Amino acid sequence: MSPRVRVSNDRGFTLIEVLVVIVIVGVLAGIAIPHFTSARGRAVDMKVASAVRAVATGEEAYFATRQSYAGDVASLTGVVVRGVAITIEGGNSGDLASSFRVRGTHPDAPHAFVWISDPAPGEPNLIID
Repeated sequence: MSPRVRVSNDRGFTLIEVLVVIVIVGVLAGIAIPHFTSARGRAVDMKVASAVRAVATGEEAYFATRQSYAGDVASLTGVVVRGVAITIEGGNSGDLASSFRVRGTHPDAPHAFVWISDPAPGEPNLIID
């Protein structure tokens, strides 16, 4: 007599295989999520810095025709800030007639950016706040 061969038709995954896959997915998510969050924060920071530079350029164009700086973004022609909160005030001189300070913030940005038209000697125009 020949021995009986037992054939199993059980299909599916074992509990161990499912747990291993869950652990691997969890580790990958634990690595990817902080990188994604960091990259998103840097992208929003660059959006704020770009808007601040655009407003500073618009202020200089405004000054070229009016011999004074604008007190708000709406007065600047062609400047788009796309959701960035911008405040404009007098620069180190304290008066919008001769200098300006532009501060840009965004709720999703880790930093605020400030552009000073008349920085102190050795100080940069763009400052990360």
